Amino acid sequence: MLTNIFIKKLTNDSKLNIENLVILTCAIFIASIGLNMNSTATIIGAMLISPLMSPLLAIGTGLAIYDIKLIKNGSTTILVEIIISLLASTSYFFFSPLSYASKEIIARTSPTIWDVMIAFFGGVAGIIGASKKEATNIVPGVAIATALMPPLCTVGYGIASHNLTFFLGASYLFLINAVFIILTAFLGVKAMRYLSHANNYSTSFFRLPTRKVFFFIIAILSLTIPSIFSAKQMVQQSIIENNVHKLVASEFADSLVIKEDIDNQNKTINLTISGSKENSQKIKRIKKRLTNYNLKDYSLNVIQVAQLNAATETQLNNQVISIINRQRQTEDEKNKRRLIKQNKQNKKIAKLSHNINSVTSVSDTNNNHSIIVELHKKINREQKEQLTIKIKKNFPHIDKIEYVLEDS
Repeated sequence: MLTNIFIKKLTNDSKLNIENLVILTCAIFIASIGLNMNSTATIIGAMLISPLMSPLLAIGTGLAIYDIKLIKNGSTTILVEIIISLLASTSYFFFSPLSYASKEIIARTSPTIWDVMIAFFGGVAGIIGASKKEATNIVPGVAIATALMPPLCTVGYGIASHNLTFFLGASYLFLINAVFIILTAFLGVKAMRYLSHANNYSTSFFRLPTRKVFFFIIAILSLTIPSIFSAKQMVQQSIIENNVHKLVASEFADSLVIKEDIDNQNKTINLTISGSKENSQKIKRIKKRLTNYNLKDYSLNVIQVAQLNAATETQLNNQVISIINRQRQTEDEKNKRRLIKQNKQNKKIAKLSHNINSVTSVSDTNNNHSIIVELHKKINREQKEQLTIKIKKNFPHIDKIEYVLEDS
């Protein structure tokens, strides 16, 4: 239950002092090295010694008991610790010879609703553990579960590598964890005071006006919305991967599948197989059966190689990666050329009539070419028909033309 000893302990733990800053700096460098080297054990070690948890619990507790001093202590400490963490991690990744993004770094850039749930339940366990008189393993466990340190280091990596996606994703993950730890500390302390009726505490759970509570809840719910969409994408990706595994297990049972590469952006499955050579007719039949595995929107590329031994497998793997990268680069260059061609075409179409403000090209998956013509002013049906004939005469490959009014 809530006691003066707990408040005093939390106040001391959330104070800004040299010892905590030294520990924090050590934890940041350990976590950065762990992320850089893709070492989960090292990252866990950094989270265990990280002092980031206490000031967040102090802020939540201060909000619950209306202790301005506790809120200021916690806010000042966490702000300084965030700044030091970003400076230290950015410096490390800027000078590190290993510049690639490891799996541990990438894992901190796409928060999902599950991260929200972990932060919430972790915060509940954290405030209960912190309020106990005897030493427990709850708070260290929460420090690992809520993972405040790795996202901050990943933000530093995003700054050092000028990667906005990593910067925003990791910042969002840290924000989720921090906010929900504060929220659960706030609710936990409120519940403890409400149940114990300590210090003649009112039976009312909230003292804040209803409007402020309402806006607070809306803000918290809004924070979780992007994580829900991210979770949806992750689930869809997992389903696609599972369908590909089923395809491989069923259709390529007699071959050794060396590598599976799923390009969700271009809807392409690249398989590298070794063993009995599959004839082209069989591969064509497999491609037609993609719908049976709920992969109808995907195309299949099969790369066949001779029997491998351990010495050549790594070399082949590198060659496969190189081939896939070249395919993607070719596709990117093709898209750039297409966009340049479309821009030139749109400028020429815009010159066909003084009524045209701008032209936008649209291409669908069936290679149907459409354009949206934005007009300065409304024109009658006959004028539209004449303009349509004129455009199709000069650009016969255009399948559909839509007309819209400027600022409509």
